[in-house]
Amino acid sequence: MWRWDQGRLSYFSLEKIRKIASVIVELDGVDLTSDPDPIRNLLEHVVGLPFAPANYRVWRNYARVFKVLGLASKINNQLIATEACKSLVKTGNEFITYDDYIHFLIKIFYYPSPIFQGYNTDSNQEFPFCSLLKYLVSKIHKTGDPSISVEEVFNTLIGNNVTGLEDISFYSSLRKTNVTPVGDQSRQVREMLIFVSQLSYLSWIDGKLFIDPSFVNALSTDELLSVITPIMNARNIDPELEIQNMFSPINNIDYVPSFKEPSEIEDIVFTEGKKIRVSHLRTERNRKVVSYYFENTKNTALCNVCEVEVRERYPWVSNLIEVHHILPLASPLQVERSGTSMDDLVGLCPNCHRATHAFYRSYLAENNMTDFQSNDHAKEVYGMVKSTYVSI
Repeated sequence: MWRWDQGRLSYFSLEKIRKIASVIVELDGVDLTSDPDPIRNLLEHVVGLPFAPANYRVWRNYARVFKVLGLASKINNQLIATEACKSLVKTGNEFITYDDYIHFLIKIFYYPSPIFQGYNTDSNQEFPFCSLLKYLVSKIHKTGDPSISVEEVFNTLIGNNVTGLEDISFYSSLRKTNVTPVGDQSRQVREMLIFVSQLSYLSWIDGKLFIDPSFVNALSTDELLSVITPIMNARNIDPELEIQNMFSPINNIDYVPSFKEPSEIEDIVFTEGKKIRVSHLRTERNRKVVSYYFENTKNTALCNVCEVEVRERYPWVSNLIEVHHILPLASPLQVERSGTSMDDLVGLCPNCHRATHAFYRSYLAENNMTDFQSNDHAKEVYGMVKSTYVSI
């Protein structure tokens, strides 16, 4: 059965993962049995999250978080950072994007996992995330539906004992079974879907995982296979050493394709050299996100910046409002249970939308930054856009 470290979604946001990685790299090799706890103070200070309870050692309660994310294992009582962990804190030409990281995890994560009980090197490997992507791709081709629910994971994927090693055509022939979750299994799978939805072409909305069809259509067959084909290496019988083995070759990320994003002139300027900007634009163009906004907004014709009701100004057009995601590549781990938070979305007229992108670009350049530091930071800068706007 598919397993995850449920109940700790806030620790799985991409923003927090890179911070956790920085602490692990700094403390690489530390004796985890020494007193006081050698990682608690620095970890809580840098990450900004509690690692409760305070009277327990962090490794005792959060080892599974670090291992599931491929960041560290415990060898000879020492905290040992993986190569993947070290890659997450590199800069310059060695910097890896969040898509690079998640793509790698998707291709390397398998069951029976060295992270959980029952690990062994004799059982056949199953790659759950590769199964998800293959199923979504096959479903688009077969029915046009780009989504999968938690229930569907159980009755169609788990129920049919998929491994992620099958051809895409195999997934097109799957039929529903009577398999349903037991106990906390539903929560574990749900949080797996939410975690992987942080990929720039995936989204978690209304309890379903969606894949952007334009991403699938933009890739050649070879490129698509490079994304969804598992990485299989010889397994180490020691689970702690196997974690190091699994997450060692992340620098070899030639298999991560560049998304062929349709571009307008302002997009080219805005996204040049910054993959995260492409992710932001793609999020705004996601049809499900757009539908969600218009279904949950009282006045869908009102621009949030200039406060002009475009329907009154241009009565011959049904609506010109465009949906803007305040935080580029906003973490789906910050969403409400029902889906994308309305606090993350605003409606803008085309002029204000372009101007907001331009303001973001100028602000980041002036502050020598490549992205916002947090959701609150992005909202603060968006507030600057609104306060600086001049009505003529």
